[in-house]
Amino acid sequence: MLDPRYVWIDGCFDFTHYGHAAAMLQARQTIAPGDLPSRLFAGVHSDAEIAHHKGAPPVMEEEERYMHVQHIRWVDEIVKDAPYVTEPAVLDYYACQYVVHGDDITLDAEGHDCYQEVKDLGRFQVVKRTCGVSTTELIQRMLDGPRPQAPMEPVDASTLRLFATARDGFSPWCWVFDGTLDRCLVEGGFVWEPQAAVYVEDNFDLFHAGHIERLARVRDIAGAERLVVGVQAAPNAYMTLRERVLGVLSCDAVDAVVVAPAAGVTAELRSFCLHDPALNGVFAGLTSSAIAARVTAQRNRYAARNRAKGIVS
Repeated sequence: MLDPRYVWIDGCFDFTHYGHAAAMLQARQTIAPGDLPSRLFAGVHSDAEIAHHKGAPPVMEEEERYMHVQHIRWVDEIVKDAPYVTEPAVLDYYACQYVVHGDDITLDAEGHDCYQEVKDLGRFQVVKRTCGVSTTELIQRMLDGPRPQAPMEPVDASTLRLFATARDGFSPWCWVFDGTLDRCLVEGGFVWEPQAAVYVEDNFDLFHAGHIERLARVRDIAGAERLVVGVQAAPNAYMTLRERVLGVLSCDAVDAVVVAPAAGVTAELRSFCLHDPALNGVFAGLTSSAIAARVTAQRNRYAARNRAKGIVS
């Protein structure tokens, strides 16, 4: 039996950037808050499916993308190797009445709309695609190399509050601070108790599964109730501070974010080094520089693909 509170979203989710997270949040928000059970399923396409339909594999490998999507706060369950062309039978299996997708059109290898069948059945809901960030743009930045960034574009309070919401997509959860813990931008959904928290800091450029794995391990090793994450300014990063803050905020391991932390911000918090070998796991070798190297190693192919999309350096 189909349930309107069971919703499906699918995609490649290459880099799983904040634009993808925003789509998942919007999908979650199609479910009205309440006490009735609800679930957001995220179908993630395999490397082989993507290569077949797009003509090339994604930059991020499937296990990296599975890991990242599973830790988006608003996702309840991922479905690995989801079909590139969304199938009503798959929605039926997970009791999902609707699939949610952005307002752009996705085509399969034959040039057909991947969602046409579910559209014809009235089982398709549209959410607005996030402007200003895309996988193509991130790839171009890596082709161009790191460049000094302009001062951070302020993140408006409403966007911060959205990305700081709890699993239901409506209730407050994460705290957000500006530089120091006495400058609160967003109040979270729990009582702020510094003694119950552990703090880590990094630039979190190209925020990825390796970062997420380490963040989850910090809390376990430290035995902390809350995890506070400082996102450094890092002027030569591939991603802007705004993009990195929103990416980190969307991670379910995170309870609070300090934007561009000032020196001494850890005075009232226990701190942990994110690069401690004790945090090494399956994705220990995944770094921002390693990801960028995947792109530059195939510079000609990615440059040609971006030119075909109208993007040049």
